[in-house]
Amino acid sequence: MTDYLEYDPSEIDRRAVYRLLTGAVVPRPIGWASTISKEGVTNLAPFSFFTVVCVVPPMISLTIARNPDGSEKHTLKNAKATGEFVFNTVTAPVWEKMVDSANAIPEDESEFDDTGLTPLGSVKVAPPRVGEVPIQFECRVNDVIEFGPHKHPLLVGEVVHFHVDPSCMTDGYIDMEKLDPIGRLNGFGYSRLGEIMHRKFEDGQPR
Repeated sequence: MTDYLEYDPSEIDRRAVYRLLTGAVVPRPIGWASTISKEGVTNLAPFSFFTVVCVVPPMISLTIARNPDGSEKHTLKNAKATGEFVFNTVTAPVWEKMVDSANAIPEDESEFDDTGLTPLGSVKVAPPRVGEVPIQFECRVNDVIEFGPHKHPLLVGEVVHFHVDPSCMTDGYIDMEKLDPIGRLNGFGYSRLGEIMHRKFEDGQPR
């Protein structure tokens, strides 16, 4: 029988809790969010506390931790001000630029310019898409919910338009090998897909 290490989250510091969460919940998909300020400055930043919320209507969420001084990150400020953002899928060819887009730069500068990524016009929202990735979701803000004593915001967006490069599709499904997505690990770690395993449900239908 394993002798587990035991932790009560109320008795360890915040960083230790963070290390346990981000080391066990892996690999995490990365929500690469593009926004635009009221002044017209574009912003691009990755968030790995990201997931699907709902299918009807299609909704996704990003947890956007506050800055150390308690202020809101540019992504959240812009999304709240304009009510819009775009999710961009992170794939292997752009993973280093994705990491670079997390660097802190002045609010009046754009990560698109800083990384050399291409801003593409969207169909239904103002924020641009990342031109180098095969999938983008245009979103309108549905809600912002704050959690915990530090009021960490959960940004919930409704997808109002999907963009999918047909080169990453097979038989109507997004093909993982063609997509080559990047996941977030703990520390400074990122991952690509390894062996992909398949097993059908009893009814034979894919999920």
